[in-house]
Amino acid sequence: MDRGRCLYVLYAGGGAALKKHRAVSEDISVHDKRSPVLERERILDILARAPDILTLPTIIHEIMEVISRKSSSATDLTTIIESDPALTARILTVANSPYYGFVKKISNVTHAIVVLGFQEIQNIALSMSVLQMFDRRGSEFSEQLWRHCFSVGVGTRMVGKYLDLKVDGKFFVSGLLHDVGKIFVSQYLAESFHRILSAMGDEDNLYGYHALEERILGITHQEVGRILLGSWMFPPDVRDAVAFHHDPAASQGSPLLAACVHLADVLCTARGITPVKDHHFVTVNRSVLPIIQEHRHTFGTEDMVSLMGQLDIEIDRQGSFLSVFRKH
Repeated sequence: MDRGRCLYVLYAGGGAALKKHRAVSEDISVHDKRSPVLERERILDILARAPDILTLPTIIHEIMEVISRKSSSATDLTTIIESDPALTARILTVANSPYYGFVKKISNVTHAIVVLGFQEIQNIALSMSVLQMFDRRGSEFSEQLWRHCFSVGVGTRMVGKYLDLKVDGKFFVSGLLHDVGKIFVSQYLAESFHRILSAMGDEDNLYGYHALEERILGITHQEVGRILLGSWMFPPDVRDAVAFHHDPAASQGSPLLAACVHLADVLCTARGITPVKDHHFVTVNRSVLPIIQEHRHTFGTEDMVSLMGQLDIEIDRQGSFLSVFRKH
């Protein structure tokens, strides 16, 4: 990405683009078969039943129950995890991956729990389970969406480190799951999702993907993601980052984490790592800059250029990480 384009990404701001969209005639046709209000009600009804449709494995609930008890020990958690050989193998593979960079090999679950901590183990187990529920290989769109989500996970962690934050598992997990709402809509509301893509392909369309979501679905993928992660009992800061990754300043809980996800999302999209070929180029939301500048006062175009240069290296370095999450 050249310096001029990166300058545009950083400073064009979401506001100007949104004003342009709002100024366009409101009677633009976007294949509106249902009103957004009715469609929203239908989607919320489906989401209310999602926990019965998309159920987490029993062992995940057992892990979360043990972790929630203050009296629980590493031995208690080890006993549960080791009852599932496949989960045991995946956790050990993740613990020994370049992502964590431990010098000595972690050879057993107890060791992994001690060095990673209860919360990190929960994040790993939850994320693996959620991704495997949605893992439908085959279509080009699906594969591109997975690559985007993984890359944003890696990018979120990279941004956090760049800002000298204390980076833990929630950075990768928040980035990895930031578009879980979009995945849900594409797989369980395929007709509605197709209407968005069809509208985007219309040569007379003046709206970007996110504006079309609200016009057609009456709900955004961020809100869908928040509801889903809440039903699966993900930590509040992860839910918050997913819910506000397009508008971190609106977050009441984790604006900085949401800002890191936002920047990673913009960087990946600008790099072409995106399944949605949106002709309205994604820009950094202006409200993100004060949040970021609290931790790096001079953050600007030069920093975006630097981060863009690091992105490909980090994605390549962590390439084996995604295969672990997607392994059945």
